[in-house]
Amino acid sequence: MLLSELFSREGFRVDVATDGADAIGFLEHHEPPSAILLDLLMPGILGSSVLAYLESKPSLEHVPVAIVSSSPQLAPGGYRLFKKPLKFAPLLEFVRDACRAQLPP
Repeated sequence: MLLSELFSREGFRVDVATDGADAIGFLEHHEPPSAILLDLLMPGILGSSVLAYLESKPSLEHVPVAIVSSSPQLAPGGYRLFKKPLKFAPLLEFVRDACRAQLPP
């Protein structure tokens, strides 16, 4: 089952980008998401370029980013890392925490 389906079943609205260019395009035209799950080895624009884009945009600097990768050695520091094959429970906890952090007190 796809991660998007698992998160949808948990009640989250999920937006999916199929590659780095799609992710950047989405971020340019929508409100910032509550969290981003990013694979570093996407087709086209790599995840590292998406990270550079995120870091260049003040409106996105507060968005928690988790890197999901089968190549953890490529992951830069400062991001939560989830190694493939994934265990859903820790990833779900990351997303829930990110969403809770954005709720008003």
